[in-house]
Amino acid sequence: MADKTLEMTLLFDFFGDLLTEKQREYFDYYYNDDLSLSEIAELTGISRQGVRDILLRAESLLCQYEEKTGVVERFRQMQRHLESLEKKAQELASITEGRAGLLASEIAAGLNELKG
Repeated sequence: MADKTLEMTLLFDFFGDLLTEKQREYFDYYYNDDLSLSEIAELTGISRQGVRDILLRAESLLCQYEEKTGVVERFRQMQRHLESLEKKAQELASITEGRAGLLASEIAAGLNELKG
């Protein structure tokens, strides 16, 4: 479940604005506030099945957007590349003295910032 939650929240970060207001609200209740389907149903005044249907539709749309654009996968690739470059810059900084070592440290720090 944790893997699905992580995946869905990442997709939501990128594509959440493309969902309807109701889908965003229910998604937020379920994934961010960790409410159960029954709790959301009670809170919103619809059936548990209605909540489930809205969430499944939202999840399906998020997955479709990713399949069509590949944005999240490209983001993950970029993060991996940034981490790799940061490690190399840190290694270079540790074995280099003077101005080159300082520049390597600054590059590592800049790459860390880019990772977010």
